[in-house]
Amino acid sequence: VSQSVSEDDALINRKLPKELLLRIFSFLDVVTLCRCAQISKYWNVLALDGSNWQRVDLFDFQLAIEGPVVEHISKRCGGFLKSLSLRGCQSITDGALMKFSQQCRNIEELNLNNCKKITDL
Repeated sequence: VSQSVSEDDALINRKLPKELLLRIFSFLDVVTLCRCAQISKYWNVLALDGSNWQRVDLFDFQLAIEGPVVEHISKRCGGFLKSLSLRGCQSITDGALMKFSQQCRNIEELNLNNCKKITDL
């Protein structure tokens, strides 16, 4: 009789403390974090922890990034996010930035180069 183990009960999750797993996740890029979030419920929580999202560069996704993405990032990571690069994200509007500014009070660096729909409010 084979015994299946849920992904959340995997050996790595039981042997390594949450703090160490979060530290490991902190070295991953955005794409890898999103992939890890799909492994299990526990890894989803770890990967999407705001502490992993202090510095976000969305240049590689510039054609796919729209206002709701920025709003979602700001809601999930607002207290942790220090640096966000939206360089080349041409669909980002003033409205998305207004919502972003309300959530992300700790932002230190914001790159809006080539964001064509941003105006000088």
